[in-house]
Amino acid sequence: MKYLITGGCGFLGTSLARLMIREGARPVLLDVAPLGPMLQDVRDRLDYVRGSQTNLSVVLNCLREHSVKGVFHLGGMLSAPSEQDPWSAFDVNVVGTYNVLEACRIAGVDQVVYGSTVAVYSRGIRTDFIDDDTLQRPTSMYGTTKVFGELLGRFYRRKFGLDFRGVRIPSVVGPGAKTAHMSIYNAWAIEYPLRGKPYRLLCEPETRCPVIYFKDAARSLWELSQAPASRIETVVYNLAGITPAFSARELVEHVRERLPEADLDFRPDPLIVELLRELGRLRIVDDAARNEWGWSARYGLEEMIEDFIQEFSRHGAWYA
Repeated sequence: MKYLITGGCGFLGTSLARLMIREGARPVLLDVAPLGPMLQDVRDRLDYVRGSQTNLSVVLNCLREHSVKGVFHLGGMLSAPSEQDPWSAFDVNVVGTYNVLEACRIAGVDQVVYGSTVAVYSRGIRTDFIDDDTLQRPTSMYGTTKVFGELLGRFYRRKFGLDFRGVRIPSVVGPGAKTAHMSIYNAWAIEYPLRGKPYRLLCEPETRCPVIYFKDAARSLWELSQAPASRIETVVYNLAGITPAFSARELVEHVRERLPEADLDFRPDPLIVELLRELGRLRIVDDAARNEWGWSARYGLEEMIEDFIQEFSRHGAWYA
């Protein structure tokens, strides 16, 4: 099966593309951004289309010209950019998701794997945990657009028989992330010291944010796509990532243990603090993903920091 990755030149899309190539697949990448340095050494093992998912014809032509049968829909605006420019977020995240699903229906694509987010949860949660049945009542534009994508995908699954499935991904941590968002401190608190730069975390020291290492996140998408259709019952799945969720203070302490020269401190931003407040107090339950398709994270906090350092050391040019 030939796969398309929307947002294929982004942080997670690039990681997924490399994983798919290792698995013997030839991905097609659709993105408004150019191919980055992380993909130059495998350029002959992928196809790249520069274009926007906000244009239905672009998406449809891409699917047809490359005979795509499976799509990983990762293209979209993240939390902070969506908060600053909700109008563009609507075009990219809402209209773009409709275009992808409609183009898949017209082109006869078999499967769509959707990259959703734990930011679909926010207010009105009366338990100390989040499972796949928890009320979704986001207060951010980003979370709102992702709820729409989940529900529209379920509609296309029921109405048109599209094999739609997805994961709600926590904040993805890994080297080379460029886009600022509410939980980017989890990555930059490691990467800035590796670059010899100071970094000020825009959250409170006791902030807890669900995170997942980028290698686990990419693997989750691939493993979900390969799971037998007969096992897919929940359809869109929570991923807990690193559990229990660590505090920003614990992150800084562990980074300093590994990188004693790290110049890290806190400068809380009220908007970031507010956006992270609700999620930080809740435990994410991903039993459905574990039971239905065998999901399990491989990286804890210490393993993540160590692999991050090694990855940055080996491939620094990729993450410039």
